[in-house]
Amino acid sequence: MKKTLLGAGLVLGMVATAQAHPLWILPSHFTISKAEGEWVTVDATAAHATFAFDKPTSADPAHIIMPDGRSERPDALFKGKRRSVFDFFFVEEGTHKLVNSRTPFYMTTYLVGRRDSERRVPANKAERELIVPEEAREVKTIKFEPRGESYVTVMAPNRTALEATKKGFEMVPVTHPADIIENEEVTFQYLYNGEPVEGLKVDVTREGTLYRASQEAISVETNAKGEVTFTPAQAGRYIAAASHTQVLENDPMADAHRTMLNITFEVQLD
Repeated sequence: MKKTLLGAGLVLGMVATAQAHPLWILPSHFTISKAEGEWVTVDATAAHATFAFDKPTSADPAHIIMPDGRSERPDALFKGKRRSVFDFFFVEEGTHKLVNSRTPFYMTTYLVGRRDSERRVPANKAERELIVPEEAREVKTIKFEPRGESYVTVMAPNRTALEATKKGFEMVPVTHPADIIENEEVTFQYLYNGEPVEGLKVDVTREGTLYRASQEAISVETNAKGEVTFTPAQAGRYIAAASHTQVLENDPMADAHRTMLNITFEVQLD
């Protein structure tokens, strides 16, 4: 069991200043019931708002983990000014995992002057030695990795693509994504290097936030098994957002690694 490591001196200073937008992806279909398959188009963007197109992000890293576990690339890619789009023809029976990520980047913060003015530079630990003034204090470097994931199931679901990789921060659906129904409990498990992450905050938000007075997010926290359980009250499309920071020991590039993971899923009508 691992508790999420949110070192106050490290993370509070870094997260407050780093302008890293989480990624999300949104497939046009989550389930396909035709044996002959169907094209699915997937939107990808970087935004803090739920299903609002904001910052452009590349879909070049996008890949689909197939029902047998192998990885495939999208069939077509397009990058616009606020979003990217990729298409894929889903025909193999089973559950596919869709992944898009941004190349990890580094941010260094430090304090200078009598007023402890905070500064930040896009640099890793090696690069900061050439940039940060010698008199700087509380120098910290964090590695950011935004990632968006979703699922598409063709005909009968399976779980091969959902299995834990045991590498870094990830979510394993205990409740199969194809079996999520309104007013029924849903359980997700969060892991870091295969170990449960305890005390992690997860915000689950339904689409349509632009047209209601409040976010109406469901906020839950992982238990000792790394699991969260929640009950979506309405059908629709949702994002489960979680950010995990792991302090790194003797790493030449960063003092900590922060992963921002957005899971997009569909809640079906009862």
